[in-house]
Amino acid sequence: MYIVTATNDNYAKHLGVMLHSLLENLKNKNNINIFIIDGNISNENKLKLEKVVGKFGLQAKFISIDTNLFNSFERKIKYISKETYYRIMIPDLLSSDITKALYLDCDMIIQEDISKLWNIDINDYFLAAVDEGIKKRRRKSLSKLEGFGYFNAGLLLINLQKWRENNISTKVIRFIENNHEIIKFMDQDALNFILYDKWLKLNPKWNYTSSHQKRIKIDDPVIIHFTGRKKPWKSEHPYKQEYLKYLTSSLWNQEN
Repeated sequence: MYIVTATNDNYAKHLGVMLHSLLENLKNKNNINIFIIDGNISNENKLKLEKVVGKFGLQAKFISIDTNLFNSFERKIKYISKETYYRIMIPDLLSSDITKALYLDCDMIIQEDISKLWNIDINDYFLAAVDEGIKKRRRKSLSKLEGFGYFNAGLLLINLQKWRENNISTKVIRFIENNHEIIKFMDQDALNFILYDKWLKLNPKWNYTSSHQKRIKIDDPVIIHFTGRKKPWKSEHPYKQEYLKYLTSSLWNQEN
């Protein structure tokens, strides 16, 4: 199993909580590979992340990336960091013999074993993700996606081989460069435009976003995703206690 995530110093603690929740609930920890795309993480936070993963007998591998690739890209939503763009490059950052990877955002907690998610067959798709729906006020600019859905890119089960064979990273970057006027959710919009009919829809329990929580009742979501401005570490949230539980049992303290 190949797990990929990305962070800067501001989100390092929350990544530590996410990784702790992931590994604590994973029954079989053999052959688990954790890759962290490095958004200039301090040595102190790298050591903390290594300790979180090391607690479970594993090692975190930090990957460097050329951040200049994204200098011209806009951040129209200020609470989303530029590190979100890094997931576009995952197929190029991992070795060619790795043909499948699971990307996870930092602002999540995992409450169950995700082996079933990993084992979903995506041979006929470029990725699998959870449909978050096209918001009414954006239907005009996103009209191409009508009938196909709109996935949240915070969890991506990626077919790296198909992605590489079709140069998806290059196509996504070019779309972002040429379509600033219609893009709001950064690379997520671009990924949806490029792969609008090439992805497998997953059950929302695998990426239960704040948007889902307003519309869909799921008693036991596997992955809770703290999308939007209201984060459990700085405001009230329906799943704040679940976050704090994993924070307390991780190696991080509750100070910001």
